Amino acid sequence: MGRIQDVQSIALEELTKHFPLNPVPLKYPLPERAKRTLGLIKIDGEVFSSEKFSRVVLMRVTLPFYLSATSTFLLPRVELGLPLFDAETVIMGKKRIVMVDVQARGGNPGYDDDALCDRLITIRERYPTLLEKKVTQLGEIQNVFSRAACQVKITEDNDEQALSLFREYLSVFLEMVEKAAPLHGDALDHARQVSEAYLHTVLDHDPGVKTYKMLFGKEHGVARALDIFFAR
Repeated sequence: MGRIQDVQSIALEELTKHFPLNPVPLKYPLPERAKRTLGLIKIDGEVFSSEKFSRVVLMRVTLPFYLSATSTFLLPRVELGLPLFDAETVIMGKKRIVMVDVQARGGNPGYDDDALCDRLITIRERYPTLLEKKVTQLGEIQNVFSRAACQVKITEDNDEQALSLFREYLSVFLEMVEKAAPLHGDALDHARQVSEAYLHTVLDHDPGVKTYKMLFGKEHGVARALDIFFAR
């Protein structure tokens, strides 16, 4: 039986079937422990790049006996003008929250965002039990989520369904990335503009970035987020 804790092993296995991945040397190497928490909170994971991805992030945050969280973040290179893949899991005792989404940054006339969302929604609707307890993010960060986002509170009994939906969303996304060709001219300029707009929204409103600011201070928290997730 699958466990939601296996989500990143599944992601890495599927990614390496399609793309050679290169480890990224970070300015702030992982694992890292936040001094402000007396070293109790541990941030660990792997960060890669490839020909088509500027970042492949498999991050894990743990607080012993209380919190286990993962972030699986796949960011295609901006010149492809593609959406990104984002999946988060949070386990606190018996409480489980799962989020899986393909979030559009815009810019590529070669893909139809409505068609993509419709395809993912068709997948999502095959899991009615998984969707019984929906959740949303507070504030403006919710605006970056697509119509097809799966944001749910689950129990351990739902782990296998959550993993199945994750696999299906990931498969659709990787298929799209494999087929993508670089943009040029005005389309590329537009892709860069919307990518920057997305970045600023994340830096201002994403709960993960806010947590980094809390753990490491505003300047160093933002620097770490950029280093890990956005190749800056």
